[in-house]
Amino acid sequence: MAGRNFIRHCCVSLLLLLVGTALAVAQPYSRRSSQMQHDELKKTVEIPNFRLGGKYDLSDPSKWENGGEGGVTLESLGAGKLHSAYIAVGTPRRNAAGEITNAVIINSYYSGDSTDMYEQWVKGAALSGGVPIIGPGRPIDTNRYYVVMVDPLGTWGASKPSDGLGIKFPQYSYYDMVQANYRMLRDGLKIARAALVTGVSMGGTQTYVWGVMHPEFMGGLMPIGGTTQSDSEDPVGNWTFQLMTAAIEADPVWQQTKGDYYKLPKEKHPIPGIAFGWSVLGLTGYDFAFRTTQSFAAVQPEVFYWNPPNEKAASSVITRAKLYDAVDLVWRNRVGEIHNVNPYLGRIQARTMVMHITNDGWLNFKLAERAVDRVPGAQLISEESPVAHYGVFSIINHRKHDPKFVAFMEDVASLDRAQKYVDKNYRVPGVAASIDPGKSFWKDFVTYPYPVKYATTKDKRGTSWQIGYMDEYAGTEKDPKVLVIIHGKGAFGGHYGNVMQYALRSGLRVIVPDLPHYGMSGPGNLDKSPARTMQDMREAVYDLVVNQLGVKKAYYLGHSLGGQVVMGYALTWPDAVLGLALEAPSGLEEYPRDITIAKDKKARLFDQVFDHDFDKWKETWGPTGILAAEIGRPEQSVRDFFYFKKRDPETNAVSAAKSGYFYNDSEYARFHTEQRVGLIKGNPKELEQWANVFIYDIYSIGSELQQDDPKNLYQRVAQIKAPIFISFGDKEPFIPTPAFNGLTDLGRDVITPFMSRMTSAGNRPILKIYPETGHFIHTDNPVEFPVDVVDFVIKGTVDTSSPLSTDRMIKGSAVSALPVAPTPPGAAPTAGLNK
Repeated sequence: MAGRNFIRHCCVSLLLLLVGTALAVAQPYSRRSSQMQHDELKKTVEIPNFRLGGKYDLSDPSKWENGGEGGVTLESLGAGKLHSAYIAVGTPRRNAAGEITNAVIINSYYSGDSTDMYEQWVKGAALSGGVPIIGPGRPIDTNRYYVVMVDPLGTWGASKPSDGLGIKFPQYSYYDMVQANYRMLRDGLKIARAALVTGVSMGGTQTYVWGVMHPEFMGGLMPIGGTTQSDSEDPVGNWTFQLMTAAIEADPVWQQTKGDYYKLPKEKHPIPGIAFGWSVLGLTGYDFAFRTTQSFAAVQPEVFYWNPPNEKAASSVITRAKLYDAVDLVWRNRVGEIHNVNPYLGRIQARTMVMHITNDGWLNFKLAERAVDRVPGAQLISEESPVAHYGVFSIINHRKHDPKFVAFMEDVASLDRAQKYVDKNYRVPGVAASIDPGKSFWKDFVTYPYPVKYATTKDKRGTSWQIGYMDEYAGTEKDPKVLVIIHGKGAFGGHYGNVMQYALRSGLRVIVPDLPHYGMSGPGNLDKSPARTMQDMREAVYDLVVNQLGVKKAYYLGHSLGGQVVMGYALTWPDAVLGLALEAPSGLEEYPRDITIAKDKKARLFDQVFDHDFDKWKETWGPTGILAAEIGRPEQSVRDFFYFKKRDPETNAVSAAKSGYFYNDSEYARFHTEQRVGLIKGNPKELEQWANVFIYDIYSIGSELQQDDPKNLYQRVAQIKAPIFISFGDKEPFIPTPAFNGLTDLGRDVITPFMSRMTSAGNRPILKIYPETGHFIHTDNPVEFPVDVVDFVIKGTVDTSSPLSTDRMIKGSAVSALPVAPTPPGAAPTAGLNK
């Protein structure tokens, strides 16, 4: 009996030991929330069979729906399903399928989680400025948005090594981090689209990754204090976190166990090594100038000692170290060692605002500036902070009234509103990297944002034109309002995809033809003379839109030459035009026929005998050299000119030029640039065709505006009865044209006379001047301008103010000094923050 009891006791003890060991392994060694007072707000979502540590081919998202190719699932390692966690506040708006479409995603930082972001931005901690950033009427308005703060993979409430696998946990990446939370949001919360994705520090880094992985998921992107690289391309950041890792791995317990210390009691874990690591980060986390104002007694709690000389020495870092697990931190640091999304930043489609601290000692400001240059249309708001990197928490509160920030958030709100319909036929526009000159450049190597259709139209002379055009409608109404977009000289319909997309998502039908010889209307007309008039082009458009597509009435947007086209169109077929939106239009000035082309030499450049005779035109215009120069323009010259640059032919030094196309390097600015560069590499016949009409259409514009013709277009524009919205940039480089008529003042020579004449005729246009904008308003203002056009069509009104223009009116155009953030109160500004 005694032996039996002994055996039973041994079995029970062994069972208890095994159960205890299993429980010890199963129970996480770190808690699930940083700020435990908010833990009850946090919810967990499982993502089954998700692969970690695999490869991501960004060109094929279907391959990494469930994580990277070749990755490992936690289930295969004997652990539970991958999970993540979040806190949500605000009001969700759902589409017909029940999916949320107004989310704002807040990514958490290196040492933080959703409860930290809740404490900082919802409650309004002192470090964040003392007032909430998220809430009703706040910069991130919960009356408008459904705000979701997420835990990153490897931290707190998300799956992490200390949950049980320890060093067997797969080494994950930022791609894994973002994709896991994307799956949580999409599958668990049914979020179909985010109005904005943002985050601070490592949360800002994740924000960049969101942009390159899921470019169509969000309308706005706002990385705050993040980085696009922390591998060898960021030696300082990489060095800093390598030191932190080395400090942790220097701990004797880590050395003895090689990181597999989980059988030891928690208090025996490599806590001194973690404290050493936090001390390394703390050294450069603040601005050195601020640190020098503190006494050593104030900073000594952050200084690590293997053998502290007093009770206060290293006390802060040791206390902080007890909250973390060493493997969790080392794995997190290794994520950064392989992080570099610089080659993919061009994939970002969202309206992007980068916010950064200029004296950040961890994530260098110069690298943030380079990221801004790489992201299409990105803008930058920066400030210096006495707490350096920690200034990321408060920068929104400091800059919430900055016109640039206000304009960005207004754009985010506008994009969020334009989700009434889904434009299912949209595809990312672009130009192929490899171009075969033996094929059609336009048809084989250029992708328009929507499918291109073709029709054969005729002008009144009987000339047949093959017209390439886009015609899209995403709504449900039988008879929707229609917007027809006519491109400018040298441009093409696909270049206006941002206007088209916003209009489609707002419920308009949009038709965008390429004018004869331009874009997709080029290859099919190679056999035809470049010499066609503005009226010929109008007739081709009318035949397409009214006769063939059956659109008897529409609103017409015309840019540059296209503006002149639609003004003449409204005069010819007034019943077909419901309204005109004129973007930096030509046609509002007159020209003499004889133009000075050299000293004491004039040429009749606008002789009407050129109307349909290209050879005669070339005899006169050829000697000017501008056609030959355009055909022979090299790639670098294109890139320089498009962005207001000029290059010294001898020294290669670059300086600012007075003329150019784009002030904002936005998505469609890049599209136009690559199109023009691609022409150089493409079919030589199509390049010659494009160059011919690009130069010939200088004549086409001027021939309708001759000073000696009392019935010229300029004299007749006051007869237009349709409502007009006219817009110019305050840095317009091409209008007026002093080389032809001596006019130099856009306001006094062009805009004011036009407005006065139209007002006298009883049809005063809506006028808007866009600040910091050139000739291409729709690319320099890729959201605001489409909003204005759609408002004009739908509401008949336009908000003619803007945050920047209001600021300019009050303060002028002077640039203020770089802002410096105030010092957060208290001796320890980051007290209570686990970083």
